[in-house]
Amino acid sequence: MGYVKALRKRLLTRGQRSKVGNAIQEIATKLEDEKPPGTSTVLSWMRSFELSQMNPAALLSGNRHRLRERTLSTLVEEVIVKKLRTVYLTRARHTLRHTLDQIRIELDHKVKQGKILADHAKVSLSTVSRRLAELSPYDRDRARYGVAYARARFRTSVEGVTAVRPLQRLECDHTPLNWVVICDRTGLPLGRPTLTIIVDAFSGYVVGIYVSFYGPGLTSVLNVIKNAIQPKDEFAKAAGAKQPWIAFGIGETYVLDNGLEFHSPQFELASWELGTDLEYCRVRTPWLKPKVERFFANLDHFSLANGRVHKLKSNELRLDPSKDACITFSDLVTGLIRFVVDVYPFELNSRRLQTPFELFKEGIDFLPPPTFLSSTKQLDMIAAMSKQLTVAQGGVDFHGLNYSSRELLDLKKAIGSKFETLVKWNPDDLSYVYLKHPRTDEWLVLPSLLREYTDGLSWVQHKLIRKHAREKHVAGGGQERLMRAKQELHELWMNPLARRNRRQDLRTAAKFSGLSSNQIVLAETTGLQSPMAASQIVAPEEVCITMPDTPSYEGFRMRSL
Repeated sequence: MGYVKALRKRLLTRGQRSKVGNAIQEIATKLEDEKPPGTSTVLSWMRSFELSQMNPAALLSGNRHRLRERTLSTLVEEVIVKKLRTVYLTRARHTLRHTLDQIRIELDHKVKQGKILADHAKVSLSTVSRRLAELSPYDRDRARYGVAYARARFRTSVEGVTAVRPLQRLECDHTPLNWVVICDRTGLPLGRPTLTIIVDAFSGYVVGIYVSFYGPGLTSVLNVIKNAIQPKDEFAKAAGAKQPWIAFGIGETYVLDNGLEFHSPQFELASWELGTDLEYCRVRTPWLKPKVERFFANLDHFSLANGRVHKLKSNELRLDPSKDACITFSDLVTGLIRFVVDVYPFELNSRRLQTPFELFKEGIDFLPPPTFLSSTKQLDMIAAMSKQLTVAQGGVDFHGLNYSSRELLDLKKAIGSKFETLVKWNPDDLSYVYLKHPRTDEWLVLPSLLREYTDGLSWVQHKLIRKHAREKHVAGGGQERLMRAKQELHELWMNPLARRNRRQDLRTAAKFSGLSSNQIVLAETTGLQSPMAASQIVAPEEVCITMPDTPSYEGFRMRSL
């Protein structure tokens, strides 16, 4: 580089060979080079430098990148590659020195077999390390630790698809909560709740929540979307929150993971009904939904000792959380609402130096959210669980419960005394089911024949009662046995609460029925409200038709021919 720069400063070109030769001796004296290069060598340097657009890398020696011939034989190279693949690049995660020992043992067998010479079987640790370096670090970690570990380690935080306004991108996900909850009204155990939330990707503000007791599924996802769309001032007031819950409206894009409920055709139908887009994240990439994952990381703020689910540890007394559960459903929902309304939205964002509440409020003040959904009846039908059942003399027999009405009698007369059809039910309220007309695809709402048992009864509670009846062998018929088992569980769970002088506010609990399992906490006086489906419903039991008055006509007789 010194020779090339000196010649360019002297304004010498490659065609001036004699002048370049004379200048080389002068330049070598200044550079203190005892062995100056020849004229042809310097001219080749100038040519490479100028043709590479003055790139200094063109002056590097060719020996820098030349392919060196390996001194090891092909058989030794095959043994090294084989042991690296079968010993080092495995989930056992053996060390490289252990791999070298296995290579030497294999080569000793080759020497004894006469396949290679003893001098050629000598392999050093540096040689094995160089062969391992030929693989990419990502492939090495993927083989030793798994794809998820390698992907998380070599990921790079870049500016990808970001939201620039509220409700542009909404992140949705599930998580199980670490408590066992009981019903406010009946005292029956509801089980371990699953929290489904929607978080705004622009501000990190919680848009909607839903608590279910049947695990993550299509029903919980559609219900949290309904909760996110509607205004939630009544929920915040019922929970005693000091701040308003200002989130409502339909999101433009829902960012989801790869759960089966998100890929179901019913969920796609719901997205068409809402007019929104669905975006699925790559498998095992939680950083693509950072807002909702951050919320789950900060969720464990409730210091509830009784009824808490703990991870199993060795040499530890295992406690049954269902035996000391004391948190009621309304108390759990009250704590969740206060957390998402009063606590979490006011934690300062260290990057933007603004709270989620401020970011969301500024965004909706500048651009109000769209609220085009006039009714959620279609979503209710999509969210209901479904199963192909047989309709017989007792109506619809659904796990020990019978559903029937006078409209079903007319339907059986037209189709047959026994047929199969699709039946849908709300997992939060078993007081009614939907029955699909086999020919017209219309939906008929069938009430339960055991109203005093099914009013406000959830699918989880019904399965628990049936299990209790089978285990305890409660005497009596089918319906009497269920009623007796339900009363036994009621006394079993409510008596400990009564001894603690715990008051139950059913009126407050009923207000939370919209953002959590719907009919679980309603008062006993709640009657059956037949929900209207999206398609036409068969006529109700009593239809009053008013006919117009028949006008009077004058009589006449025709003449016979």
